[in-house]
This record gives sequence, structure tokens and C-alpha cells, in this order.
Amino acid sequence: MTFMIILGGIAGLSLIVLMFRLAAIALPLYAGIGAGLWMLDRGFGYDASIVSGLLLGVLILLAGRFLCAALPPLWRGLVALLFALPAGFAGYQAAKGLGGLALSDGAVLECLAITGALITAAAAWRSLGTPQGSRPEAGVPLGATS
Repeated sequence: MTFMIILGGIAGLSLIVLMFRLAAIALPLYAGIGAGLWMLDRGFGYDASIVSGLLLGVLILLAGRFLCAALPPLWRGLVALLFALPAGFAGYQAAKGLGGLALSDGAVLECLAITGALITAAAAWRSLGTPQGSRPEAGVPLGATS
């Protein structure tokens, strides 16, 4: 019995982590789901709808990462903001939904939801807005070359 409670807790925590990781890529996720449902509504089969939704989501994510790597800093920030706003909205909804299971409506639940939104938007901004080669090495001052 105790083993099942531990496994249930681990499974619940894994689902929470998955929910916030998907919230961090909300724009490609929503676009892919929307494209898949649109194609399904137009009479395409399940296979074509699923594949097109996955391809569109991956294409948007890769395009965002490419644009953030290739554009100047101002435009990079705008592209990252375009990805961070839906992520913040999804993080707000996820945190409010999870917090609503344990808390009643009020200021504490709103603070929890806003904190979830800010953390998720910051995660989306960080994963997309920072080029992979620009993170400084540990112990090396900024601007120093080796």
C-alpha cells in the first residue's frame, strides 16, 4: 500500500513537470493542436491531422529558435516575447488549476497563479531568447577570451 502511494506521488509530480514543460512551448503546441483539429474538421483523416499538427508545431519552434539565433537583439527580444506571452498564459492556467485543487478562491490562489505565469514565461524566454553559444562559461569573466 505504501509503495502504491509513493508511485502515485511520483506519477503526479511527473505530470506536473510535464504540464509546465508543455506550457513553456505553448505557442508551437497550440498551433500544432489547432492545425490538427482544423484538418480533422475539414475531412482529412486522423493520420494526416496528427502528422500535420506535429510538423507545424516543430516548424514554429525551429523557426523561433532560428530567428532568435539570427536576428539582432531587439528583434530577438520581440520573437522571444511572442513565445513568452502564450507560455505565461498557459502557466497561469496550469498553476491556478493545480492550486485550485487545494486552495479556495482568493488572493493566495491568484498570487500562486501569477507566480506560475511568470516562471513559465521566464522559462520560455530563457529557452528561446538566449542563443546557445552566448552563455558564459563558469569562472570566465564576461568579455574575456581564451
